[in-house]
Amino acid sequence: MSFEGLLTHDAYLVTKASSQNYLGEWTYTWTDASTVTKCRMSPLTAEQRLLSSGRFDDITYTAFFASGVSLSFNNRVKFEGKYYEVKERYYDSSRHHLTCLLKEI
Repeated sequence: MSFEGLLTHDAYLVTKASSQNYLGEWTYTWTDASTVTKCRMSPLTAEQRLLSSGRFDDITYTAFFASGVSLSFNNRVKFEGKYYEVKERYYDSSRHHLTCLLKEI
């Protein structure tokens, strides 16, 4: 089975937009992407929770995306009606896929 075949969950990437109001103050809004991104969501295991202790105590999910997905720190992902914030992201050694540690908001 290919890696893409393992991406069985649907998620929406949530982007942050900024604008200025009439007073010149910056305001921020979050907007869901209109297209679905395929991913693999997995609850954090007990071993992963122990290994990340002290760094990311509030992480609840690990998500795997194809390498072409553009996600950065503090971006958000919407999965099954819940929002998650990207707290850590890294590629595997061959840049085959992107792994993100997510905190439920």
